[in-house]
Amino acid sequence: MENEGMSALPNVPGLLSTWPLIRDELETETSEAQDETVEECLPFLNGSPETSLGRDDYNLPNLARGDHINFLHRCLGTLPAAYVSFDAARPWLVYWVLTGLSLMEEDIQRYRERVVQTFSSMQNTTGGFGGGHGQISHIAPSYAAVLSLAMVGGPESYGLIDREALWQWLGQVKQEDGGFRVCVDGEEDVRGAYCSMVLISLLNLPLSLPPNAPARRVGFETFNDGLPEYLSRCQTYEGGISGAPQTEAHGAYAFCALACLSILGPPHEIIPR
Repeated sequence: MENEGMSALPNVPGLLSTWPLIRDELETETSEAQDETVEECLPFLNGSPETSLGRDDYNLPNLARGDHINFLHRCLGTLPAAYVSFDAARPWLVYWVLTGLSLMEEDIQRYRERVVQTFSSMQNTTGGFGGGHGQISHIAPSYAAVLSLAMVGGPESYGLIDREALWQWLGQVKQEDGGFRVCVDGEEDVRGAYCSMVLISLLNLPLSLPPNAPARRVGFETFNDGLPEYLSRCQTYEGGISGAPQTEAHGAYAFCALACLSILGPPHEIIPR
């Protein structure tokens, strides 16, 4: 049955266009905040004619392009105090915003000088980037920082990256079972493998392990050694891929593992192996 004033229902599953079918009777501050969020979102999901964005050919709300662009530009300025919780994820904020602006066909090279200045203090002399000023190197912010520098481009961006130190640092997080830790003495999972191989590939770093890499103790000579086997051990009985062997499969980890394998070789060859 069509909503009044609508030619067809939006292309949204019915389960997502109504209130949750199962609700806890206990009211808390969290449940009240959730209800407020649902009330704001439902008009855009159930085809309510009073929404002001208009509809596209698929009867979905139009993208408020100008509003999105303005919001993204503001996110590269001074942020509200609540964003202090993102202090260890500063490179990610920059990366996400630049990606959004790039998709909107905005000129992001205007931010080149600021991006270089921001990341120059996050790079450690031991290699890699921390999530904020004075923080230890971690593979996730290193990934976000390098990709952000690549997006804004220019010799000053590329020249900022200490490729030699980064190569040495990656050698320290390469593990004897074939995988990668996300930081020295940190957790080991497929995120570390994917981000590491992206950096090695994008920056054309040597595939050979540094002479002092711990993984050389088991006979590994390159970053690729043991990696496909490690990723295969992350596949679960469900068919999905988990973050580490013997854990639950997850879509995001499946992406990391399959993308990592695709960097190692042609997907139709490397993935079946």
